[in-house]
Amino acid sequence: MKLLIIFLFMWSSYSHAKVIGKVSNALSDSWLNEVKVVNIRNGAVAFTNEYGSFEIDAVVNDQLVFSLRGFEDKAVIVPNNKLVYALLEPYEFQDTGSLNSLLSTGGRQSQTLASTPASVVVISQAEISQFGYQTLTEVLNHVSGLYLVEEHSWTGSGQNVGVRGYMSSGVNNGLLIMINGVAQYEDYWGQFPLTRAHVPVQAITRVEVVKGPMSVVYGNQALLGTINIITRADSSGQIDVSHDEISYSMNNLGDMRVGAKLSYEGNSNHTLTFGASYDAGKFDTKALNTDSGFTSDYNDSLSAQSFFLGLSSNYRKNLVLNANFSQAKKGILADLSFASKHFGRISGRQYADINGTNLSLSYRHFWLDDAAQTKTTLGYFSHNSLQDYASGGVTYGFASYRSKAIQLEWEVSLNGRKLYQMPLNIRFGGQSRRALDLHTTFDIGTAISVTDRYISIDHDDTLDTHSMFFQLDYQLNDKWLIDAGVRAERVTSYQMIFGCKNPLNLCNEALHSANAPAMNGPRSLYERKANVGVLPTEYTPRVAVIYKSNDSAVLKLIYGVGARNPSFGQNADVLEALSAKAFKREQVKSWEFIYLNQFSDDAINLSVSSQISLYYSELNGLIVRHGLQSFARTGAAKGAELSAKVSWGQLFARLGINYYHAEDYQMDNRIPSSPEQLAQLRVGVTIAEGMDVGLSARYLDKMYNSFSSCTLQSGCTYINPEKPYSDSAYLVDVSFKMSEVFGLPVTSQFGVKNLFGTNHTHPVSSNNAWLKRGFPAEPRQVFMSFKYQL
Repeated sequence: MKLLIIFLFMWSSYSHAKVIGKVSNALSDSWLNEVKVVNIRNGAVAFTNEYGSFEIDAVVNDQLVFSLRGFEDKAVIVPNNKLVYALLEPYEFQDTGSLNSLLSTGGRQSQTLASTPASVVVISQAEISQFGYQTLTEVLNHVSGLYLVEEHSWTGSGQNVGVRGYMSSGVNNGLLIMINGVAQYEDYWGQFPLTRAHVPVQAITRVEVVKGPMSVVYGNQALLGTINIITRADSSGQIDVSHDEISYSMNNLGDMRVGAKLSYEGNSNHTLTFGASYDAGKFDTKALNTDSGFTSDYNDSLSAQSFFLGLSSNYRKNLVLNANFSQAKKGILADLSFASKHFGRISGRQYADINGTNLSLSYRHFWLDDAAQTKTTLGYFSHNSLQDYASGGVTYGFASYRSKAIQLEWEVSLNGRKLYQMPLNIRFGGQSRRALDLHTTFDIGTAISVTDRYISIDHDDTLDTHSMFFQLDYQLNDKWLIDAGVRAERVTSYQMIFGCKNPLNLCNEALHSANAPAMNGPRSLYERKANVGVLPTEYTPRVAVIYKSNDSAVLKLIYGVGARNPSFGQNADVLEALSAKAFKREQVKSWEFIYLNQFSDDAINLSVSSQISLYYSELNGLIVRHGLQSFARTGAAKGAELSAKVSWGQLFARLGINYYHAEDYQMDNRIPSSPEQLAQLRVGVTIAEGMDVGLSARYLDKMYNSFSSCTLQSGCTYINPEKPYSDSAYLVDVSFKMSEVFGLPVTSQFGVKNLFGTNHTHPVSSNNAWLKRGFPAEPRQVFMSFKYQL
């Protein structure tokens, strides 16, 4: 009996000194073999087996260090339950130009740059810091092939993103914008308001931009491409706990920003991101208009305040939560010609007050020794916007719109090599989205047709979108890869309500109906209903053939179709006129050739990667909004892109040259807001330990104004036909960065944007046609920023 007690005591002591766990690739989710595990306290060493499992002598609160060639080292503290899950990040993940760098956006799962069937640009945190970008819009403005145009439209949604010479005026819906893979979609206008995506740049790990139709992967929201803003705790569960920080920046224009990122790592990983900003919006109203009698008494009429709070969490890499809440109050430029004509001045500020929430909860489960994976995701999305046109009492008016939606996604992934010993990977799944609350109101006293009106989806109705997809990639041999997929999507019918509270004759005029039915009440309520029919099932395919001639060169030939469903707001625009019909789907058919090449010489620490892209796209039924009207256009676009990235010792450089030509088959004029040439050069160098200099130069071609009118007989006329375009511009930025200031974990940065004060203006759109001269896009500014590492 005594021997049994001694044995049990020894066994208990031994078992309490053991810790078990698993190690996997942070991006591919595959288990890692031969990972070295070291206990810092007692020097114990263990290695993982083929299933990523290990066992080591350790106790609670011991620090374990994981290392494997080709991966970043990782330190993990043993939790109370003695179960350790470690995710190692590949080195290639940090090298955004390498053909082996891993991406998470191009195929909705981790793929190397060489095998991703798309044209991709990646901006890393190191590059964001090197060149002193202070906002997300600055980051996007420096991505080769992208350009931003600010219309200060009544929606308050912020800048519109143009890609490859095409920009959707009025609403920003050309590119699907995501934060950690969660779409920042607003269902009323079908847009992605950048005003609500004020992620502090210090919290961004990288930004992945995919150019070209991505509907087969993401559905109808990705007509022309995608932008994925990835923070520290992305869907892979990777957190870098050494980069918790607080930041502050300001400039001579009065703009100020504060940001913070805090993270926790254990069995569950969490990253909290906070950002707040104030933009002074200084400009001279009088100088922007040709009417010398027009003045403004309110200097900061375009000022803006924003708040962003994001949470990214995961539990043992299987249960992942991504959520963000944002609020912004932004000055807008509605048509103030009424104020100018009747009062000659503006004494107040017009603004949009918007807020919203985006939430996604997903669960992944691995089957058959990781040969199969299932993932289910639930999402909730809300957006509210209130526009105040009061302008200090000079004019009167309010408007608002709102939307809510829920979404369910599911997908199954099969690894052919593990499951049936074939180089064939298969993914299939589905998505259902339901817009629950779509509503807008208009009460603008200066215009009879928009007095006491509202448009909404019928109270008992919803706008439902259902889709299913199938994708596969087959590795023929070491050189050839075929990637193919198709998505089928269908939109159900729904009913709109056009309503008005006002005297009968005004409502009849507003609703375009001579016999609008009346309902009794304190004030008569007039309503008209309109049916929006089913959008039948449409198939969007994508096929890519990828040839890897050697380890340094890859050729891609891609054919893809993008489709976008008309939004509730766009259909409302045309259905107000009784003779008009609801829009059909927008469609893009694209052919693209891509050549990737990389060169490296370890002897001189030189690395060069380059990309050449040639593409041609057919654009069918693309919806454009001018003023209060939406209409569809058909045309084509073609272009060539050249980009290169060089890393040589302490020197880093990026070059981008882009040529585009877009045309509309229904007119001979140049398409508005469509530059034909874009060019960028960025050079960064470390001049001493902890001291860096960054220089950025950009060229933006001239862009034509929107049309003031279009008819079949006389064609289209630009706004301000005397000078219907904004001038081309050369912009130069410079920044200086110093790390470990006075031996403290503080990084300071100083720089100048638009160093030479180039007169750069945005083209005039129908949302601000009264300005005529446009308004400054990027005035010269001197900035300073400070970042404290926690």
